[in-house]
Amino acid sequence: MAVRRPGGETVPVSRLKHRQLMAALLLGGGAPVPVPHLMRALWDDAPPPSADRNLKTYVHTLRGLLSPDRPRSAPIRTHGTGYLIALQPDELDLLVFRDHVRRGRRSARAGDPETACRHLEHALDLWHGEPLQDARGSTVLDDAAGRLAEERLAAAEELAELQLGMGRHLEAVARLRPEAAAHPVNERLWEQLMRGLHLSGDRAAALRAYERLRKALAEESGLEPGEPVRELHRRIRELRELRELRVSDSASSASSAGSASSASSVGPTGPVSPADSTGSASSAGSVSSADSADSAAPAPSALTAPEPDPAGPPSPAATAPPRQLPRDLTGFVGRTEELVRLRSLLAPWDGARPHHVVAITGAPGSGKSALAVRTAHAVAGFFPGGQLYANLHGATPGIRRLEPLDVLGRFLRDLGTPPHAVPDDVDQAAAMWRSLLHGRRTLVVLDDVADLAQIRPLLSVPEGNAILATSRENFVLVDDCVRVPIGRLRRAEATAMFAKLVGAGRAAADVRATGRLIDLCAGLPLAVGIAGARLANRPGWAVADLVTRLEDERRRLRELEAGDVAVRSSLAVSYDLLSGGASLERTAARALRLIGMLEVADVTPYVVAALLDAPVDLAERALERLLDAHLVECDEPDRYRLHDLVRLFAREQAERTGQESSREALDRALEAYVATTRLAMELTGYPRSTLLPDIRLRENPVPLASGREAQQWLDQERSNLLSAASQGMASAADRTVRLGLALVSETFWNLLYTGHRMSALDVTRRALDAGSRLGDRVLTATGHYYHASALCLAYRYAEAFSHYERQLALYRELGDSYGEQRSLGGLAQTCNDLGRHGEAIAYAEAQLALSGAIGFGQGRFYALLMIGIARRGLGQLDQALATLEEALSHLPESVHPLRYEATLREEIGKVHLDKEDPVSARACFEKGLVAARAAKMPVAEPHFLFGLARSHRLLGELDRAADYLEQTFSLCRATGNEVLEKEALEEERVVLAARGMLTASENGSTAGRAGTAG
Repeated sequence: MAVRRPGGETVPVSRLKHRQLMAALLLGGGAPVPVPHLMRALWDDAPPPSADRNLKTYVHTLRGLLSPDRPRSAPIRTHGTGYLIALQPDELDLLVFRDHVRRGRRSARAGDPETACRHLEHALDLWHGEPLQDARGSTVLDDAAGRLAEERLAAAEELAELQLGMGRHLEAVARLRPEAAAHPVNERLWEQLMRGLHLSGDRAAALRAYERLRKALAEESGLEPGEPVRELHRRIRELRELRELRVSDSASSASSAGSASSASSVGPTGPVSPADSTGSASSAGSVSSADSADSAAPAPSALTAPEPDPAGPPSPAATAPPRQLPRDLTGFVGRTEELVRLRSLLAPWDGARPHHVVAITGAPGSGKSALAVRTAHAVAGFFPGGQLYANLHGATPGIRRLEPLDVLGRFLRDLGTPPHAVPDDVDQAAAMWRSLLHGRRTLVVLDDVADLAQIRPLLSVPEGNAILATSRENFVLVDDCVRVPIGRLRRAEATAMFAKLVGAGRAAADVRATGRLIDLCAGLPLAVGIAGARLANRPGWAVADLVTRLEDERRRLRELEAGDVAVRSSLAVSYDLLSGGASLERTAARALRLIGMLEVADVTPYVVAALLDAPVDLAERALERLLDAHLVECDEPDRYRLHDLVRLFAREQAERTGQESSREALDRALEAYVATTRLAMELTGYPRSTLLPDIRLRENPVPLASGREAQQWLDQERSNLLSAASQGMASAADRTVRLGLALVSETFWNLLYTGHRMSALDVTRRALDAGSRLGDRVLTATGHYYHASALCLAYRYAEAFSHYERQLALYRELGDSYGEQRSLGGLAQTCNDLGRHGEAIAYAEAQLALSGAIGFGQGRFYALLMIGIARRGLGQLDQALATLEEALSHLPESVHPLRYEATLREEIGKVHLDKEDPVSARACFEKGLVAARAAKMPVAEPHFLFGLARSHRLLGELDRAADYLEQTFSLCRATGNEVLEKEALEEERVVLAARGMLTASENGSTAGRAGTAG
């Protein structure tokens, strides 16, 4: 253990007792640690007669080590009957570790495993060596070290479980190997390791792991592993034996086929490589669907047919089976789940016949062809009749797509039909096609299919044969067709692909730049491949150099070109097919252009209807057509989005059609957002701002029917509303700017009351800039008000005061008394927040007089509230209470009284606490909490919970206080209230100290924070 002084100098703590004392204080996590607990940490239950004096000496020595020039300023402080180390939560690894673990568990419960993994990885990265490794020697510290090790191990197990569930099996195995070795009889760790090895394709290692566990358990306790581990072992062993049997039988069948015809023997299909045969297991005893594909049944012997008629088509056995598959890509990575499913469809593990039509569908550049070729090679051994392949050029720029008769003719000739015998009629050719495939087991790969019409004559193949097609279309109308849609690559898969192209060392040299490049390529295999190819041809470039070029949206599509391969041309084929098609296709193409122009994350049919100036049902049909063409994505009903590269392409097309039409479409979308937000605010009971001049709306709102439905819409659309408002306010057109400002005005109170501080700050700053740019003093004054309110929510009071001052000056220039009194109220509030209570009273009294003159009751109430708060700040508690109770009797009735009641109850409760009357305070906070919840003010709830925690602590009800603090922490983090969270941490230390004193008096023992938290 060593101490690092403020200047950066590191001083070793050489004596064991000093290290033990430091460890015991740090385990308190900043909370007071009672002297009896420190005694036991140093001497167990046998302290020397001089223990008290020695402890004080050790404390003095540590203070000198921490701060040699000013020992009294060292963070070790005397507190009550103990000592504490004053530190912030982010200054102690233990607290940071526990915070990351809590956040990780919360993310896992919320269904966000990526974030959960990230938090748990951060938590575990803080560990270096054994806990308290140079400070042990007492029962207290040894026990604490054991608990810390258990905390770390639990986090490691949870991370491994998440990684296994997400398909990150190799990462899980890498983390589990050393953990399992360090804990040879921990069955959960070894079960996880077995699963990870099995799902990574290394069944032999999984079986060896079981044997190591079984041997260790037998040596230590004479017991066998538990039933879940034994069941997993049995399943893995059976699957391995079944696969070995399949290999043997398949080789035998191939040999038999070779003796029956002139065809070369067909060997067994090799297993998918370990990197690609991963899956996920849901329980200790389960195995992934990868097993089904890996243990598929052997291929039957080739059938022997009679001698062919020289005048007609040959029989299936007369010619060698075709082997037309393109070379499998050596750089192929990922798509594990899709590969498993495709193998199970085309080569069922139970020996059943293959599914006769399977379609891989996906967006342009998503890697459909590569996946089809990888799949076809994986199952080739199950099709002794051969493998036919044709690229139909359905989306190949500059190349005529093949017609059905072209494909049929080629395949008939490949199967041995003389060229002069190939029919020139599609129906006759299809009949001959079916006859030739009868009795065979042939895999037909139809790559890059434009639409169903292009391949319909080929689809009705006899049982035992299979069609594997790839297309940008969805193939929903094909009878008995199984569609396997693919999207973007996962981050890990795209990174692995990129590393294969440019070299692992180059990709790992700047991990952050590599991750950003993957994001800029939207996880699209085509884009990642082009980026990798460009860097491979430019050895002098770092990954960051290409990232810099891709960051510029105007040139990103141009940068993603390599030779004749380009993302733009790939997208253009699909777009051109739509824009040159029938009426619905042309509408879909127009919708794509306009969605690309609108800067929101996703759209609904109602928004697209506004963009198109068309009925909602037509907009929905257009979106579904885009979905069928894989130009939009739809992860949840009625929500459609573009990935970034499609958005850039769509925006290019929109710019070509003319900015005027795009601006008019943007105005219509903004009107729809404003109209629906206004309706939602009315239904949910949020206050609606009246500061802006009303703007005439021509679009109808989404038909929301209830407050619950409206709140759900607000939650779902919040980020879109803010993005659309910002886009509108940045426009050069006056009406568009005003529509953006109107949207800010409609959403403002919802943002404030739900605690979206950073969003409120950003959008209100933009609103202020927009009003100033227009030269409109009313809009500028309103912008100052909104931005000042957001700054107050973020505890930036001095900045808020400046904006209220400028707002006041503008309203006085305009002669607007209503705006003037509002500004005075804002100034009073910020003065109170800044501790300038005398100034606050002056501003509030001016607001009180002006509100009375214009008959504005809400202003009168607010002025009394501010005066009451100021008097409390000045220590005039009786006057403060009288003023606040007067305000309570003047609650405004017309405008959301619950909101004002909640605020007032909190302030009265604080006065009661200052007057040492926790019973009255508790009653105020309870009523205020009810009012805040009824007024839908989640941002206010943690303040009332904190007040209740303080009240119960003062009443001696420590368990209730601790419960309310836990709720406070939870809501502070949910609403981003870091200031209140720090206050709650201080209160928690007081509660823990009180709990420790009670324990000492009742049981003769105490416990610090390290023993009770986590």
